[in-house]
Amino acid sequence: MTALFDMDGTLFAGDSQLRFCRWILKRHGWRRLYLLWLIPMGLLRGLHIINTQRMKRAFLAYAWGMKRETLQQECQDFVQQEILQILYPPVLERLRAHQMAGDTTVLCSASPDWWTQLVGKALGFTHTIGTPTSLAGRVELMPSIPLPGNNKGANKLIRLASIGIRHADIGYTDSAADLPMLSICDKAVLVNPKSAFAVRVPGAEILTPPKHIRPLTFTSGCLLGL
Repeated sequence: MTALFDMDGTLFAGDSQLRFCRWILKRHGWRRLYLLWLIPMGLLRGLHIINTQRMKRAFLAYAWGMKRETLQQECQDFVQQEILQILYPPVLERLRAHQMAGDTTVLCSASPDWWTQLVGKALGFTHTIGTPTSLAGRVELMPSIPLPGNNKGANKLIRLASIGIRHADIGYTDSAADLPMLSICDKAVLVNPKSAFAVRVPGAEILTPPKHIRPLTFTSGCLLGL
């Protein structure tokens, strides 16, 4: 049996990219200067002058110039001290049940593989796929993302196929962006789905673990490192 799991919003509440931004800004306060770059880039995105992938690359400016070794240590600490502490118990139970049964488990996320790979390793996934994000000696202003690009939507199918997975027995997600991933799954489990998404996946099982976050407060707090 093969089980596919999205990460952000599925294994835990909120977006790990925002969470990691907050993590870095709290520990390196001067990096809040990244907002001088992010705000105009956000305006360009709002005007549809740049696409989502370019905006994602621009957002990583909070880590610009950080040494590779420092970033890697921050990612390890972030995963151990934050992410592993906020996992949704019902979803973690499902993951453990699949693992106990000897199933193939795949973590497939749009978040950068800087920390996604560490989450997958810590939780014992068979395979982990994040968005490949360049990391040389220091973090670039806009780290590059190789083709097929951001690991979201149909791009997940391309990367899953690259490891030999073209069909799965079950898929777990919170987002309509994963409809392509669910299209290759026999069964869907939706985690705290919005009603408009839930009606697009008839017959799906619904899990509703408590979120304990307010989206607007959470997002603004993370962007400001609060």
